[in-house]
Amino acid sequence: MTEPVTLDQVARAAGVSRSTASRVINGGVASAQSIESVNQAVADLGFVPNRAAQTLARQRTDQVAIVTPESPAAMFVDPFIAIAIDAISHRLWRAGLQPQLALTDPADPIATTRRFLHHSNVDGIIVVHFIRDPQLEELLTELELPLVFVGRPPDSTRDFPYVDADNVHGGYIATKHLLDQGRRRVACMGGALVRIAAVDRRAGWLRAHREAGLEPGPYVELDFQAAGATAAAAELLRADPAVDAVFAQSDTLAVATLHAAAAQGRRVPEDLAVVGFDDSAAATRVSPRLTTVAQPIALLSSAGADLMVERLRTGRWGSWPRVFPTELVVRDSA
Repeated sequence: MTEPVTLDQVARAAGVSRSTASRVINGGVASAQSIESVNQAVADLGFVPNRAAQTLARQRTDQVAIVTPESPAAMFVDPFIAIAIDAISHRLWRAGLQPQLALTDPADPIATTRRFLHHSNVDGIIVVHFIRDPQLEELLTELELPLVFVGRPPDSTRDFPYVDADNVHGGYIATKHLLDQGRRRVACMGGALVRIAAVDRRAGWLRAHREAGLEPGPYVELDFQAAGATAAAAELLRADPAVDAVFAQSDTLAVATLHAAAAQGRRVPEDLAVVGFDDSAAATRVSPRLTTVAQPIALLSSAGADLMVERLRTGRWGSWPRVFPTELVVRDSA
């Protein structure tokens, strides 16, 4: 008796991962090339899907996991995460769905996320503030569930729907504003480059310098809500006194730069111009008030939730990617 063809055999014949083959067979999202390869392998091998398993997999629980690879403390200091989770949760509740927040242990985020997702009976996953991590990317794709990213994912997961702010443009307009004011050595207090948003904002910073024909100042790689940001900004200003402006990739980093400048007797904006990112509540609570880049966090997060709601209701994805504009809000710091 001939053994039935397995999903693993289909994946090998198609030259794709097992999770990609499963998504194609179950009508999920994949690239056009992957769909063609898997369908051809199915036809060539005579693969017959396990209908009982498909039916079981498609049972609804009306629960959606919200996953963020951040420590729980980040939700209280990073405005993006807090606002995004709030907006997503409200959109899911209005659609009759129950959000399930997956908190991670900073000491072992992969293991704790894996335990949560493998033991939680959810219909889909919304990922907020993703970082480059091959283990996490593999974990998310192997679950064979509808998956939406709030924030552009890395290339390895680009087959999945996502929403984002135009971070490249945000970094560009922040830096161009500083250069247009006559600043000539613009440093960047940036997020860690495992973060796609940090990569994109850095790209905008570099683009503005290229267009101006100027060499960029130093790039200080931190985290958007780094506890050591004030010390890092102080060291930047001591090590490179020629720096006359800073583009900070979050308002948290911008406020830290203001504190460091004040401690060294550097006046803002006379001696040092500072531009932040997020247009958070902190931007108007400091002195001088922050010039910053606004991004529609609640709007784009709600749009990500809408993608998941439509997928669960209709079995189809809406239009994606959706990239929302960023704009400069000029105040006193630059």
